[in-house]
Amino acid sequence: MNYQHFLFSQLFMNHIETNETRYKDLSYDTIYGEVLMHLDEFSSSNFNVDTRSEYDCITDYLSHNILNN
Repeated sequence: MNYQHFLFSQLFMNHIETNETRYKDLSYDTIYGEVLMHLDEFSSSNFNVDTRSEYDCITDYLSHNILNN
């Protein structure tokens, strides 16, 4: 696991725990695949840029792609 993977997974879990999302009630077994899928999507998205901090890029991605129910 590298820093980006760690940061993304921590921010993802924080985001779904503090917002009403479709992921809120999923078990850890199920959520793992979803985190990996979103990490791949983030990595190739327009949110992943070198001109901003990794933290800001990830939180923007989550805010725009992990929507509230």
